[in-house]
Amino acid sequence: MSESPVNTQSEAATLPALLARELAGLDLAGRWLVGLSGGVDSVVLLHALLATGPTQPVVAVHVNHGLSSLADEWEAHCRALCQAWGVALEIRQLHLGEGGSGIEERARLARYGVFRELMQPADALLLGHHRSDQAETVLFRLMRGAGVRGLAAMASHRPLAGGRLLRPLLSLGREAIEAYAKAQGLSWVEDHSNTDTDFDRNYLRHKVLPLLAARWPEAERQLVRTAEHCREADALLADLAALDLSACDEQPAALGFSVKRSALQALTPKRQRNLLRHWLLRRCGQLPGHQALADIDSQLLRGDSHSACIGLSWCQLRVYGGRLFALDLQRQWQPSAVEPTLYWVDLAEPLRLPGGDALQFGPARVGAGLAERFCASSAEVRWRKGGERCHPAARGHSQTLKKLLQEYDLPTWLRSRVPLLYLDGELAAVGDLWVCREFAAAVDEPGRPLCWQLP
Repeated sequence: MSESPVNTQSEAATLPALLARELAGLDLAGRWLVGLSGGVDSVVLLHALLATGPTQPVVAVHVNHGLSSLADEWEAHCRALCQAWGVALEIRQLHLGEGGSGIEERARLARYGVFRELMQPADALLLGHHRSDQAETVLFRLMRGAGVRGLAAMASHRPLAGGRLLRPLLSLGREAIEAYAKAQGLSWVEDHSNTDTDFDRNYLRHKVLPLLAARWPEAERQLVRTAEHCREADALLADLAALDLSACDEQPAALGFSVKRSALQALTPKRQRNLLRHWLLRRCGQLPGHQALADIDSQLLRGDSHSACIGLSWCQLRVYGGRLFALDLQRQWQPSAVEPTLYWVDLAEPLRLPGGDALQFGPARVGAGLAERFCASSAEVRWRKGGERCHPAARGHSQTLKKLLQEYDLPTWLRSRVPLLYLDGELAAVGDLWVCREFAAAVDEPGRPLCWQLP
């Protein structure tokens, strides 16, 4: 798909100025992270960003997917480029296994996982997507039966992991970016798989879009305009979702967020789906598809759903206590049947647990927590094996741990994860839920509350 040579040259000549305008006024005091594949788009983006004279640190991020025999050469090219330009470079190597179906999506999700890992609050991640990519995305999602949100395609900016994701080149066509690269004498790598039309996006790029452009020369711009219209409509649907979310009493929860199930059930099916799309996109960074929404309706919003669990790419959906939970999938750790005992030698220091959890004692308080006389000894931390019994200080008799966790209303997915504190082989405390009677501080005795911190 070709543009007017005059327009292309003009856009290429003013690319750094365009980039400066796109980034002006952003309230981001952190770093500029630039996704650097080594291809022409990302190389141009990095070069143009440096040409604007940024006052914030610039860090290039290269993800080596290991899917090409040339992947190590591309990594070396990015390393040499950043060294020549004086840019810090973060490299992450992924192991995605064999290719096969869905490899494009798996690689994309893994790549964004790296970006999330590296992002710090107030950072901005810049990606080199351009207008031609946007047109391809609209067609690609149209062929997958996407709705308004999907056809809105790629946002020019959106939140990501405490910072912002930015696509400042979306108004430029591929020709303008290539013209800038040639005018500046830049070097880049060519991914020969980009010509393989067995991949859906390549088929659209090399077969479908040129055919459309031969009939409608403005096809690319019109597809992008359609995305803009859909984004405006989606913003109105987001406003409606915000109103419905308020009625559904959203609350933060351990490892995620929850909404009131009965309030969600009271909505019409269309408004249910609209709310779930916007809620899960906002909280989990993922737009649920048609089948996922149907599964949520049949398994979690109807009938007995206490044992049902639906996993999406970034979150896990479950029901407990009359609420629908969206939980961070990457933090859903469960101990194995042979989870080793941990030895907590110095109880004055926090103890790191598997899954990102931690145990820590708070300041001494009279009549609260573990009696301070026990805090001088070392402890063991174990997880449930089955059959444990204990006698919480506030109860009149002992009971099985299984029954107690049910009575204390701990969500089912946390019951195996709760750490058990043992002193001299005896169960002394169950997370920060309770202290067993023989180890609890008396009403006039100093004690140390135990805090179980989830990531």
